[in-house]
Amino acid sequence: MVRYLLIVARNQPDLWRYLKQNFAGDEKVEVILDRRRGERRQRVQAYGPEGRRAARRGPSSIDNDLCYRSFVIVRQRQGVLSPAQGEVK
Repeated sequence: MVRYLLIVARNQPDLWRYLKQNFAGDEKVEVILDRRRGERRQRVQAYGPEGRRAARRGPSSIDNDLCYRSFVIVRQRQGVLSPAQGEVK
């Protein structure tokens, strides 16, 4: 079963409420408000050169999309962990 996760930009709480209400009866759709506030890991001081070639976790396209759009839609496959509910669907 395919599920859809609608992530609404945190500066759009009215849109989040509207979408949440519209999709309330649809078990294939989950609407969440983006609660992130920037990078979780922040360096206090500079470290030496990085041994890895690329960053382990770079900025995602979802982050970029939320800067320019009010919401993004993420397609989830069966067995994917739901971030809002913390359980496997």
